[in-house]
Amino acid sequence: MTTVCGVDVGSFHTLSYVAWLRNRQFVLDLYIPSVEDPLPQPPEGWSQPAHIAFDAPQGLATPGCKRRKADKDANTPTRRLPADRHELAEWRAYRGLIEAGIDIFWAVYARDLAAIVGLEPVADHHTTVLETYPRYVIARLWPGLKISSKRKKPLKYVDTVWDRLQEFGCSCTSVLRPAVDHVDAMLCTIAAEACLMAGGPPEGTVGSNPTLDTDARVLREGFIVSP
Repeated sequence: MTTVCGVDVGSFHTLSYVAWLRNRQFVLDLYIPSVEDPLPQPPEGWSQPAHIAFDAPQGLATPGCKRRKADKDANTPTRRLPADRHELAEWRAYRGLIEAGIDIFWAVYARDLAAIVGLEPVADHHTTVLETYPRYVIARLWPGLKISSKRKKPLKYVDTVWDRLQEFGCSCTSVLRPAVDHVDAMLCTIAAEACLMAGGPPEGTVGSNPTLDTDARVLREGFIVSP
């Protein structure tokens, strides 16, 4: 029973929502990521995950570009990204999310905590991390499905997506109806599972291989993974 995980990232100062999946059974959790502890810990008695999918940008755009190819192809709300960490310090739109994303992935690389999809595979790593985007996963799994606004009609959003996840055979005994952010974490988990099953980036993956910018201490570009 292989474990996979999805994380709807908040920031380094707010909660991130975590969904663990094993044998089609979800377990939900919360954590606050940090540079020191970037990865969530599995539930008691569960193995380390094979894949962890984060809803957060893993890197910045290629120097001279304002937007990553993956963001454009997956139609994420991240229309522009800062050029580097200096610009990020004064950034307004999604600053906390961007900071958490690039620092989580850089910490994973710099501290050799896991493999990263698109970088050269690292021997002896049990866990691989990747980036995804829940709305893109929805568009891939259920083309044409109309999704309500998470802010304006959160319960309808949850019911629509959760009903379809249950049709996939997924269950979650700890709650009758998951929270909006936990549903997004579940969608991230589905992307992680698809990557596991495909043995690499699955069919819906968009973007380009991440590259290392060691001077700026960030990844550049990267994939958004989806079934």
